[in-house]
Parts: sequence; C-alpha cells; structure tokens
Amino acid sequence: MRSTVDCRKIVVLGSPNVGKTSIIQRYVHDQFKDSYAATLGFNIYTRYITIADKQVGLSIWDVGGQEAFKKFAFRYLIEADAAIFVSDVTKPETIDDLVVWNEKLDEILNRKIPKIILFNKIDMDFDFNLISDRLTESKARAEFHGMVFASAKTGQNVIDIFSMIAKMLTSWNETFGVPKKQMINFNGAFEDRSLPIVFFSNDSCTWCKPVLECINSLSAEFPLDIKLVNIDINKDLASEYGIQSLPTIIIGNKTVVGDSDEKIFRSIITDEFFRLFAEKI
Repeated sequence: MRSTVDCRKIVVLGSPNVGKTSIIQRYVHDQFKDSYAATLGFNIYTRYITIADKQVGLSIWDVGGQEAFKKFAFRYLIEADAAIFVSDVTKPETIDDLVVWNEKLDEILNRKIPKIILFNKIDMDFDFNLISDRLTESKARAEFHGMVFASAKTGQNVIDIFSMIAKMLTSWNETFGVPKKQMINFNGAFEDRSLPIVFFSNDSCTWCKPVLECINSLSAEFPLDIKLVNIDINKDLASEYGIQSLPTIIIGNKTVVGDSDEKIFRSIITDEFFRLFAEKI
C-alpha cells in the first residue's frame, strides 16, 4: 500500500524586495543570490519534512508583492493552511504593509490559520528601536503566533520559520484558531494566573543571557512562570518542540526566535496575558 503524505499550503507575503524569494530559496535549496527578479504572480516550491514521525509536504507559495499585481495576488491566498509575513529590518515601514496583507487574508479565508512574522536581513545594520516601535504600534500584532529574526543571506534562523509553521500545523485547533496548549508542567501556572514561558537555551548561546534578563525584568510588571530548558540536557523536549536555533522563547501560545528587545517582549506578554486571563479577572 502506498503511504500518503499530508500536504500543506504555506503562503509567503510582504512588500516587494523584503526577501521573500531569498528566504524560500535558502530553505528549499540552501542557496542565496544577491538579487532576484521580482516575482510576478506567484512561484511554488515544495519541501518534505518529518514532524512527529509523520512526513509532511510543504507547498510554499511565493506571492508577488508588486503593487500592480497585488489585486491578482490575493486570489492565490485561497486554501492557505499557514502564512509567513516577511518584513525587512532595514525598512521598518514594511511592517505597516503586513496589516494590509493580514486583513485581506482574513477576508478571503474567513477562518484562523497559523501566522508568523519574519524579520529578514538581520545580517545588515538596522535600528532595533524603530522595529520594536512599529511592531508594538501595529494593530495586527496580536494576531500573529510567532516571530523570527532571520537572514536569508547567512541562513541564520531560516529553518526555524518553517519548522515552527509545521509544528503549529500538527497541533492546530481550527475551531478556536489557536495552537493547542502544549503538555508541560508549569507548576500550576494557569491556576494562579501567571503566564507560562518556556526559554530554550544552552551554555554556548551568546544571545540567551541578555534576552533572559530582558524577560526577567518584566516580572515586576507581570506574574511570569519561566521554565528554563537547556537543550543539551533536555534533548527530547527540544526535539518535541522542533527547536533549531537559540534563543527560542515560547510565551503562552506565541514563539519568538532570535534576539529581541523589552518593548517587543512587553507587547507579546501583554497580549498573551490578556488572552489567557482577561475573562477570569
């Protein structure tokens, strides 16, 4: 009997020249070019991965962001199972465009799917304050389920984007539109209204200590239940969560990969605390 493969459609959205094609090419072919021709319409790429001992086919749709083709591009969003919204850290204004793409996606699908923001080009010089200001002010911020700071040029954190999406798709509850809560012992975190945070790191991670200090500093504002996981010691747990790069931080039902700052963490923690506990207060 021929085994079947579960295939999922992932749409990659964003403004022109933010690096959508470069990200996909890095993930699918492990290649990078300094320039690509603008995507007119769409291109489809496929990669097969294994999640929880099950083979999953990712049909990755590179949707053109050119204004002249945008009205036609929206039709390609139909039947999407997940979405990756790409922004360029050297152009903070590209974050604003994600709101338009997100609104149109919601209008077309009329259902909830996993959504991740990908901040590309972290290998270049950029102002983190401008990024965090734009993100925290974005009205679409609370609708995203993950955030990755990556570089298509170096390959840094690129595999995490698609591993995160695949992991979310295996545990997605479309009825409620949020990933199902993972089975981890937070010592009664939900009962006492403290927000569960899982922080994956190891002893050699240079970014982990300052990021952890940033999150710990917010404990004075929010009751947080932070669980530290050393992936060199807890390899099974790291494998279960599909951890590829460090630091990876799971805040409630949202995941952040890579460096970040206090403004971004405060906004995510605020969103998740309100989502989990507002109706109980």
